[in-house]
Amino acid sequence: MNNGIEPAIIAKGVAKTYEKKVQALKGMDLTVNKGEVFTILGPNGAGKTTFLRILCTQLMPTAGEAHILGDSVINDPEAVRKNIAMVPQDAMAYANFTPWDYAYYFCLLRGMDKATSKAKAEEAIKAMLMWDKKDTPCQSMSGGEKRRALIAATLASDAPVMMLDEPTSGLDAIGRRNVWSALRDRAAQGKTIILTTHMMDEAEMVSDRLAIMSKGQLITIGTTAEIKKKVPFRYRVIVPEEEIDKSKFSEITKIGDRLVIYLKTDEEAIELVRDMIKKGVQAEAAPVTLEDAFVRLAGEVLE
Repeated sequence: MNNGIEPAIIAKGVAKTYEKKVQALKGMDLTVNKGEVFTILGPNGAGKTTFLRILCTQLMPTAGEAHILGDSVINDPEAVRKNIAMVPQDAMAYANFTPWDYAYYFCLLRGMDKATSKAKAEEAIKAMLMWDKKDTPCQSMSGGEKRRALIAATLASDAPVMMLDEPTSGLDAIGRRNVWSALRDRAAQGKTIILTTHMMDEAEMVSDRLAIMSKGQLITIGTTAEIKKKVPFRYRVIVPEEEIDKSKFSEITKIGDRLVIYLKTDEEAIELVRDMIKKGVQAEAAPVTLEDAFVRLAGEVLE
């Protein structure tokens, strides 16, 4: 993360209401700094895609304003577009295009010369571990490979601000981690990365900071550690429901026939695990996760 604290994206009061008075965004105030990976975390329908589409000048807000590198997404959309590249959530790869076609020609369209375009395309395709498939038509690729080809094109663009909407959806574990590594590398080079996801491990692994959204509202912003500290519990123990006197604990989540017991200290967690072991019952203790914090802060209920 860039410690200069120079903003790349500033959004103030950004709201969007669709037909039939559906409020997709209810007023977003958000600043993303240059050189950081910023993740917007939220369930499906939280408003993540709507917000990114407004930043990318694809959608006009109902209210509010946003600036990218000083240019208004409302009043200066052409200037904004020169500094951004995006992978939309629902982007489809053209059947006859190859990963090389996407990366190389995207660079040319952005004004790079041929030599630079070739170098950037090669670097990005190799970063996505697709060099052996660079000339393979997308119609013969898997869904995950098509997705990586589109991500490679965005990386090759060398845009100062890169936006990715659910970038690793459909990718396997190796592909996901490869994308994470590439995004971290770009941030280290001074690029600003903003992405959306509903996957907790992705948000925790790749982000410098993250925002939690729910039902069109911004719930909280901070580092993973800062957000976890907003929960008044530090540990959790997973136990079978029939083995616990639930009246002894103030915070419990039921997941099928198991209970997640939330506790404030490691001593309480160790004591509970010890009691379970004495009963011959398997119990697991661990620090509170980002998902635990998300469920509590976003007001989601697990049934």
